Amino acid sequence: MSLQEVQDLCIEILAKGPDIAEADSWSNSTRPSGLVITYSSGARLWTALTTAGAIASDRARTDPAPAAPPVPALYDSAGKISPRRAELHLAAALMGGHTPEITSAYAYANPARHPGVGLFLADGSRAFLPFVSTAASGKNPARSPFTIDAAF
Repeated sequence: MSLQEVQDLCIEILAKGPDIAEADSWSNSTRPSGLVITYSSGARLWTALTTAGAIASDRARTDPAPAAPPVPALYDSAGKISPRRAELHLAAALMGGHTPEITSAYAYANPARHPGVGLFLADGSRAFLPFVSTAASGKNPARSPFTIDAAF
């Protein structure tokens, strides 16, 4: 899948995801592709988007995709989102889209230095959505990239 096709697919799936008010494309001079996700609380998350083609050891998936995991709670008891909760929520929402193009979605390892979500695609390629910035409702994102709030 092309980078644009992956971006369009993610936007389509996430726009329908639980606790997500809006999903759209985002880019700047150093990141030509990405997503901005606005949650129902008004908090926002910016991700970069990169893809990697299949390598010789990767094969197109012909077996059925695993069942989508239940979508975990996004907000903590204070109504905030942690990067880990966002990772797990987005991975589950992307698998919950039940699209044949995404065979698996996973949250980066905890504790991740740079949180994000990875995708295995049906054609053997992969996509990566590292988190670039966050902002609580009514706030601006940090000026420095990869400055992720502990809660937003």
